Amino acid sequence: MATKILNGIYQLKVPIPNNPLEATNIYLLKGDKDFTLIDTGWDSATAFNSLNRQLAEIGVGLPDISQIIVTHAHFDHYGLAGKIKQISNAKIYMHERDLDIFRTRYAVTEGFLNSIVQWFETNGVPAPMLAAVHGPISGFRKPIPAQPDVLLKGDEIIACGTFNLKVIWTPGHSPGHVCLYEPVQKILFSGDHILPVITPNISLTPASTGNPLGDYLKSLETVKNLAVALVLPAHEDVFSNLPGRVEEIVHHHETRTKEILAAMDHQEKTAYQLANLITWMPEQGGVNHDDLSPIAKLAAVSETLAHLQAMSVENKVISIEHDSIVYYKDI
Repeated sequence: MATKILNGIYQLKVPIPNNPLEATNIYLLKGDKDFTLIDTGWDSATAFNSLNRQLAEIGVGLPDISQIIVTHAHFDHYGLAGKIKQISNAKIYMHERDLDIFRTRYAVTEGFLNSIVQWFETNGVPAPMLAAVHGPISGFRKPIPAQPDVLLKGDEIIACGTFNLKVIWTPGHSPGHVCLYEPVQKILFSGDHILPVITPNISLTPASTGNPLGDYLKSLETVKNLAVALVLPAHEDVFSNLPGRVEEIVHHHETRTKEILAAMDHQEKTAYQLANLITWMPEQGGVNHDDLSPIAKLAAVSETLAHLQAMSVENKVISIEHDSIVYYKDI
């Protein structure tokens, strides 16, 4: 069911198949003649029908959509953009730094699959685990959806009916993630950058460059002091205390860094070994690495690597290679 947030702003919860998050929050900004979607949902018949039905509840059809602003190019945000554009000819906006996701997420090649396997092998992941997840990773192959029409850099103002959204580049969860700020109503559409309960996934992968966790923490500071009365996230529920939630997330990552250093215990260990010694999903009471699904185990290794990369930049750890396996040790 569509939920009215404010006059002209509606939240549509569009289901994600086989995902504990259950849904992506899509936002409709309704003007007199123009209609803007923020994100689109997963590319599935169930998601498409749900989106169409909820739009109809508020008197809007897919042909009416004139703009699609994508917070980032992950499946559950960009997936339906192509289908909606075919129906409506809507203009698609996305940050330029997320263009590489088309290569790695929507057009997975054997070469890229092999680079993923080699990456995880180098970081200590056992071969049987890689065999178990090769199928799901191969399943990421999808037809490339519609390319964006407008590539954003940050600081642009996008007019959406009576609303003017300022684009704020917030790299971390993805290289080109953006938040959208409406200063008059003091609203922040936060995408996956800030969620009210869970901590967004920040990973280092073969396709990553630089220091994604360092970028993410800087991006949190970018939005922390905005005058915001209401945060509209892409998952979970609307919330209001933006500075408080930022502090909680920063504290989470500080605690995770201390946990990794304690697990290292002045010994050389791989990212996989360290991931096995960390408690995951602390918001849900904590889960051991062994109890995660195969894909979640690899995601945990990638998150551990993002922390190790940030710690390397801060000269807290060094990396050492033995027999083509990378180990980390505290300084």
